[in-house]
Amino acid sequence: METTKCMSLQDQVCEDIGIFLKRYKDPRKGINILSSRSNIHVKTLKRLSDKEHNPGYQTLYKLYSSLLETNDFNQLLGTVPRAVREKLEKKDPQLKTSPLHRFNLNIEKELLKDRCFAELYVLAETKTFDLGFVKSRFGDYGIEILQKMLLLKVVRQLGNGNYGLGENRSPFSAESIKSVGIILSERYSKPERTDENGANYMGLIFESVSESTYRKWIEIEERAFQERIALLQNPTSRGGLPVFMFSVIDTLMEKAK
Repeated sequence: METTKCMSLQDQVCEDIGIFLKRYKDPRKGINILSSRSNIHVKTLKRLSDKEHNPGYQTLYKLYSSLLETNDFNQLLGTVPRAVREKLEKKDPQLKTSPLHRFNLNIEKELLKDRCFAELYVLAETKTFDLGFVKSRFGDYGIEILQKMLLLKVVRQLGNGNYGLGENRSPFSAESIKSVGIILSERYSKPERTDENGANYMGLIFESVSESTYRKWIEIEERAFQERIALLQNPTSRGGLPVFMFSVIDTLMEKAK
């Protein structure tokens, strides 16, 4: 799917969706099939096809893993057109913090369906743990999940008997961000610590705002997120304190427009 033409991201995505739709006599059937395969809403695909939408890196992963029929995101990165690859490398924080890891959609499926798997995945990313912790936290089921994670090379056993980060990682779609974010918030957010200066941060706003204000809110949060990631590029920013940040801005409407 690599192209020799220097195309904008919107033009490239539009062209690649168009190539897929040419397989079908009825474009509506084709776009419905692509929607089902990629888990991207039909309306979003139509906007992408009409160059009315600038896709985020999560949308690009879902779209091109479907177009290229691969769950291996490292393989995907080596195959997608240049404009797509540049967007992924610029915006996906995991590619900046873990450039040597292998990302696979099958790992994300495990992450989404099992709370124990998700929590151990995050802990392995931030600190080591031992068999006693897994047993006390999750019981025999946790040991079973740990064995699965070892087979999948999501975690590895260290020389001191602890378990740490493995070579295979999960990409994070919006669905897995929400799922893991809720798990971490329920388990580890500590309202009582807000009485201590600088111990943590919690904020909640709900209001009716204009469309332009809503867009500015999103821009502010995206900028803050990228600034946090940029801090991690400095080796002196790393330490022994495991932390998490989960952020959501959305409308108080049940269905996406």
